[in-house]
Amino acid sequence: MASRSHVDVNERRLRPIYDCLDNGNNKKAIQEADKVLKKQKDLSCAKVLKALALLRMGRMPEGNSLLAEVHKSEPMEEQTLNAMSICYKETHQYSCIASLYEAAARQQPANEDILSCLFMAHVRLGNYRDQQRTAMALHKCRPNKNPYYFWAVMSIVMQAHADEKLGRTMYLPLAERMTKKYIQEEKIEAEAEILLYLIILELQEKWDECLTVLDGPLGAQLGNELNLRETKLANVCTKLGKWDRVNIIHKQLLNHTPDDWAFWLTYLDSGFHMVDEDFVCNGGADGDDGEKKSATDADYSTQLMWTYISEKISCMENSVQLRGPYLARLEFLRRLLVRKLDLAKTVGSALQHLQGYFDLFGHKSCCHGDMTLFFDMLSESEQDKLINHMREVVDLDSTTGVLQYPKDVNQLTRHLVCMQSARTMGKHRLFTLEETLALSHDLLLLYREGLNLGKELLSTDLQYSDNYLLLATHLLLDAWEKTGDDIHLWQAIVYLELGIRESTSNFQFKLLLVRLYCFKGVFGPCPALYDGMEIKHIMNDTLGYIASNHVIRLGHFMEAGTMYATMVRFFVVNQKEASEHLMSSYKFGSFGRIQEFVKFQERLDNSLQYHSAATEKMLLDLIMQTDRHYSAEIALDFMNVHPLTDQPIDVSKICDNRDLTIALCWDPLHILNKEEIKQDSRKEEEAWLLLRWRQLHILLLALMVGREMGGGTHDNQVNGEGEEKKKKEKPVEMLARRVSELREHVSQCSETFLEPRKCHVVQGPFRTRISGVLSGPHLCLLASMVERVQYVHDLHVAGLGKEDESKEKLWKSIKDSAGELRMEGVQGLLRDINGKRQLDSSTLEDLVASVETISYLTILAGVCNRGLKALKDSWAKKNKKNKGNAPSQHPVFESFNQLVTELSAITKELHQVAAGLDPVFSSLDIASLRLADIPEEEELQREAERLVWSKVERSVQQSSREVCEVLHHKQFYLNTLLL
Repeated sequence: MASRSHVDVNERRLRPIYDCLDNGNNKKAIQEADKVLKKQKDLSCAKVLKALALLRMGRMPEGNSLLAEVHKSEPMEEQTLNAMSICYKETHQYSCIASLYEAAARQQPANEDILSCLFMAHVRLGNYRDQQRTAMALHKCRPNKNPYYFWAVMSIVMQAHADEKLGRTMYLPLAERMTKKYIQEEKIEAEAEILLYLIILELQEKWDECLTVLDGPLGAQLGNELNLRETKLANVCTKLGKWDRVNIIHKQLLNHTPDDWAFWLTYLDSGFHMVDEDFVCNGGADGDDGEKKSATDADYSTQLMWTYISEKISCMENSVQLRGPYLARLEFLRRLLVRKLDLAKTVGSALQHLQGYFDLFGHKSCCHGDMTLFFDMLSESEQDKLINHMREVVDLDSTTGVLQYPKDVNQLTRHLVCMQSARTMGKHRLFTLEETLALSHDLLLLYREGLNLGKELLSTDLQYSDNYLLLATHLLLDAWEKTGDDIHLWQAIVYLELGIRESTSNFQFKLLLVRLYCFKGVFGPCPALYDGMEIKHIMNDTLGYIASNHVIRLGHFMEAGTMYATMVRFFVVNQKEASEHLMSSYKFGSFGRIQEFVKFQERLDNSLQYHSAATEKMLLDLIMQTDRHYSAEIALDFMNVHPLTDQPIDVSKICDNRDLTIALCWDPLHILNKEEIKQDSRKEEEAWLLLRWRQLHILLLALMVGREMGGGTHDNQVNGEGEEKKKKEKPVEMLARRVSELREHVSQCSETFLEPRKCHVVQGPFRTRISGVLSGPHLCLLASMVERVQYVHDLHVAGLGKEDESKEKLWKSIKDSAGELRMEGVQGLLRDINGKRQLDSSTLEDLVASVETISYLTILAGVCNRGLKALKDSWAKKNKKNKGNAPSQHPVFESFNQLVTELSAITKELHQVAAGLDPVFSSLDIASLRLADIPEEEELQREAERLVWSKVERSVQQSSREVCEVLHHKQFYLNTLLL
């Protein structure tokens, strides 16, 4: 009773502190904690709560010191342990949670709660071996609780995931034996435990054993998830080549869900495998002879499959029509034609079935996507017949030349399917320019009229006629590609701006607008469009490339910083949150999800978008946050990289998670070449990523070299250079290696990526900036300037010796090469093409590349300044002693000053070029780009055009001002470097 009374007193005293923390009143919480500690100075929980309040107020050193004090005392009270766990979570010190509970478990080895918390701490860290050890301790503590035993088994499976070689020889056989022991002793209690046993067998590819389990009493217990046992049985039989069982299982599944396309494909796969292998039925009647077969027999011949498909279609004659059986008939026909089997004549023609499919399902928007799968089965004449049949059904063709409008949504959808199919078949590619523009205008009118059918829709709904507008813009882009006249592209942009007013939630309009604006070098409107699509969470990975590939290229540095920070934050948060999902999976016994979560986390950790965004953000920080050399060295301290120990990114492990088909496009499949485009883009993105990674590490290593020459150290840096006490390489040695790697990489890239990669106008990835960087002086200048850093470092180590004319000439060569960054003869963003003034985005892109290079050269010049300043101070001290016989100044000082002066002059000229792009200062009349005369009645279109030009003007102005601001900082930086 006395003990319980003591606990009650503690809880009563701590309650005000908890209340203050819950209310966010951290200052009051500290005061309350101090009151408690005056009465009870050894109350650990009060100290921890005070530390939590200090941490939340940003007083990290005080909070961490208090935590370390309590941690050292090895507390074991539940309240204290929970509070310390919260502190460590908020400061991301997850390893401290594990060591905290390890100490508590040593004192109370039979405490189930402490051991459970310790296990979850190891799960958070991914320490699979420690997980196994802790789970076995829990099992010994509570032998009747199955979950603890299977936590240990799952931990062994995860060790196999981490080490595949040992996994096959040691971990997986051990996990199998442990599980089998429980099966033999009939201790299996939950479905999750059976699934874990199947996972272990599948990882060892023991398919026969899997089949035995699924066919046995254990398999009968798998009933919580719909069709789980059947789908697992089918997968195992597929691995074993038991096509008859696969076929039977999927027949049974199709009897319940005849509209599941995946089931139909597997059914046909299994059936044709039996046909190809001349499968002979051991029992039952021969279906080819027309004898009656059981519903549980396999359809091992083409005739039996045809009979089954026909039955499914006939069953729907007087009921709801489902698409699955009709598509299965077309797929069945395709496979018959590939094998040149006679049954194809009985089944009928692809044209006949596609016409029937359109008649049944043409009123559904998915009809075009379904039919596209089978267009390759049609000859050119059959394609024309199909289009003509669609037009007859739609009944919108006019004999008087007056445009006919759909009367209802079904007719509108059928007409859209017809137009989309014609485009996919390549019919629009045959049009003349006049026909293309005329059809585009008709589609615009159809879109406007179709809006009347959607008056009752919510503002968040898509309009029924939206795809008319998309088709109209695609035709305008066809005209742009044919003629090169920007008037068609700007007209498409105006159409889309009008469309967004009516369909504010149509992300397809916004996707295409972002793409078209960026094509013309206008990034200003893109952030609002990008935010309007509400791209969040995982979409930062799959769709982040849409805007992030353009933001720096077009000179919007501030927006780039925000965008990259948001993306990187998502990936960092995911790394923390994934562990919570893993812990939940262990708690609820969802062992099958554990591997999925781990693989998902690995996929995000190795994401191309993640590595690109993180690298670009750090390079951007070096450009934006450095107006003197001290700030560059401060930026180095806060970057979470380890230049001395980091290895180059292994591109073989990079995961390209981009969704490149998100934008709707109805072009012919041979033009899109989705897989080929993705592979080419991936290679280019990987080459660009490695190039940027090496640029970043060269700059960071150079800053470390400069800090050493200035007398600084790297042992206590935030970025972790003090992690290894004995380093194999010094910063200057690693710097030389990285420059050598950069030159080799540039040589390889020049063979493939020197010319800009062509990209599809509507769909697919945009090119990187690699071709422009490779074709300019940028990388050669960077490498040459690093050589100067190495030369200054050598002088710093050996002292000022005799003048080395060959090395001193290199200063002049850099100065001359830097002159190539001047953008002479730039007349602004407009150029004349075929007698018309058009916006030229290449000027802005070249300017940004030059600004980046100037920024990097400025940082490297700052590193040289660090070394040379120390040498000059030393030289000046020596001269004081020899006043009458003072030696002449070493030429390196003058050479360096001349280089800085030249860089400063180039920066000024680039500043003038950037300022000249601003429409306000250059008197640039953006409105001179206006479209062809718009009829008086098209007031909305005229208003949209004015809006577009105002957005273009503001974007160019923003780019100009942000580039000027960066150059202003570099000018200030360079002025501080003169010796």
